[in-house]
Amino acid sequence: MSPLKTAVRRLSVAVLTLGLLGVSGEAAPAETLGTQLTAMSATGLKLSECQTRMQTLGTMLSKAGYVSRRAHLGADAVMTALWYHPQRHTTVVAFSGWQASDNAFSAAEIAGQVGWNEFLPLP
Repeated sequence: MSPLKTAVRRLSVAVLTLGLLGVSGEAAPAETLGTQLTAMSATGLKLSECQTRMQTLGTMLSKAGYVSRRAHLGADAVMTALWYHPQRHTTVVAFSGWQASDNAFSAAEIAGQVGWNEFLPLP
């Protein structure tokens, strides 16, 4: 068999396999997203670093099919943001310090839909 026919056959098998597995070019696999969220978490950050991480996270999640739910800057200088993926039924929650320096940034993916009221303090 010629090298060209072998290459075409292998490529066809690879494309068929990916199609059967349901791989999509739009959304990042859950394992990759979890790894990226963990890698973004840090402490001792300046405000500009937190702003950049929040913007990067928003762009990354938007490309992966997440919809921004809400962002809120609390009186404690902590930015809280929520994104939801309707097909995966998962929520990404991010917390970021919003002071001049010494901030922490953390984000996590949570199964299900997380409501904004779950972050309100109890009396």
